[in-house]
This record gives sequence, structure tokens and C-alpha cells, in this order.
Amino acid sequence: MDGFIFVDKPKGMTSQRVCSIIKKKLNIDKVGHSGTLDPNTTGIMLIALGRATKLLKLLNEHDKKYVATITLGFDSDTLDFDGNITNEIKMESSMDDIKCALDDIKSSEFQYPPMTSSVKINGMKLYEYQRKNIDVEIKPRNVKLYDYKILSEFKLYNNHKEFDLEISCSKGYYVRSLARDLGLKLNGCAILHELRRISIGQYDINRCKLLDDITENDVISIFDFFDLKKVEVDDYMKKLVLNGVTLDSRNTSDKGIFYVTNKCDIIAIYEEYENNTYKPIIIFK
Repeated sequence: MDGFIFVDKPKGMTSQRVCSIIKKKLNIDKVGHSGTLDPNTTGIMLIALGRATKLLKLLNEHDKKYVATITLGFDSDTLDFDGNITNEIKMESSMDDIKCALDDIKSSEFQYPPMTSSVKINGMKLYEYQRKNIDVEIKPRNVKLYDYKILSEFKLYNNHKEFDLEISCSKGYYVRSLARDLGLKLNGCAILHELRRISIGQYDINRCKLLDDITENDVISIFDFFDLKKVEVDDYMKKLVLNGVTLDSRNTSDKGIFYVTNKCDIIAIYEEYENNTYKPIIIFK
């Protein structure tokens, strides 16, 4: 059972818990995912099973799309309502103000990650510094808000304005930081209220199943998931490939990743390594 499953993650559950449930549900030892969602964030999770976990690195660079609800006039130590509220002020920002601030954020190529993130500095994660009350200099990261769409007019939450927003962003972009930066640009504060991930790369939420409904029939095989070029080898090279031999320009000039086949049967997946050499990611024995 080597392949992938799309799950619509429920609210109030860690990403690791989702993996544990699928592991037990499908009776499989190795399960991984292509990007952590906070417990109170819902939406698309791409789960890898068995040997497909070795291919997650090929998917981690995908862009993401989210729908967020951002509330004005609050601040917290987690940049959302899951933490301790540290400030509450009245803000009278208009929707035009919101758009101008978002345009300004969109023009930036950098973002400061939140202290609750797992970004590492000097070998420690930021949330570990926060838990130990240790001050640390946070450096901006090269990430990008590609586009946004305001989905609603202002709503009220505890007499504070909030609105729904759809964003497209690069890998490593924090929507909580977007809410923080928006509040600052409005000369106030803002935090994240709700968050739902609706796409990872070309895969959107419509492909997902609810966790309770997942069965073996929902597993997408590696070969159906990745449409890769194929490099055919003879019987002699087959034996070497099955033992993990490094390939070079005598075998192929293809770049990136590719299937290695023998008599049209896929026996391995290889990736470009260095100096026109290629090494196996997975060998199918």
C-alpha cells in the first residue's frame, strides 16, 4: 500500500494525530504528510503511505492557498485566538484601508515568522524559545504572498470587525504573520480567527475525503500520482539498479526525477544528484 491519500483535516486535531488514525485505520506502519496544519486549522492534507513517504520531499515546495478569517483589534501571544489575548483596542479601519495594507504586504518578498512556529534558529525552534522566555533575534524569511481576494464584507466578533480572505502564497508563508502585519499597517493589531487550507499546488480540497470515510480504495498509487519520464534499462542494468547503483550520462540525459523500467516494468525512481549523476529515491524489489 504505497501511495497517497487526500484528507480534509478536521478542527481540533494535530496533523500527527491524523497520521496516527490513518496508520491504524489502514493497518500500515509508515505514514507521513506534506505540511503541518495547526490543530484548529482545517483543510487539505496530503498523506503519504509506505514507501511513498520517501517522495514527500518532491511535494514540499508546492504553493498553498488558504481561506482565513482575520479579526481586527486583538493581539495574542500566538497571533490567533488559541493563545492569550495580550491587547484589545477599537479599530475603525475601512475596507479600502484593508486593501491598501494587503497590497503593501503583497509587494514584499519577506516575512517574519511567528514565535509559535517551528522555524529553527541556532538549533532551537522558535516556539521552544517562547516557552523558555528566551529572547532571540528573528530574521525575515524569503516567502511571498502571491495574491489575495477579499471574500466578505465586515462582520462583527465581540464588537470587533473581521472579514474573510482567500490568499495564495509560497511554501513557508504564515497566515498568522499576515494577520499581525495587516494590523500593524493599520496602526493597530489583528489576529487570525479561522483558517482553512484549500489547495496544495495543483491539488485542491475537492479531492479530499473526511477522515472517518477514508478506506483503502482512496489510496492513489505512486505511479498514478507521479507522471514521470521513463528510462529503460536492460537485464544487466536491472540487477545493478535493484542494488542501488548510481546512474550517469551513459544511461540518461534526463533531468529531475524519473522512473527506471525494465521490459516496461517500473523498478525504481531516481533523481538527479550532481555532475550528471542520478541516485535512487525508491527501489521496488
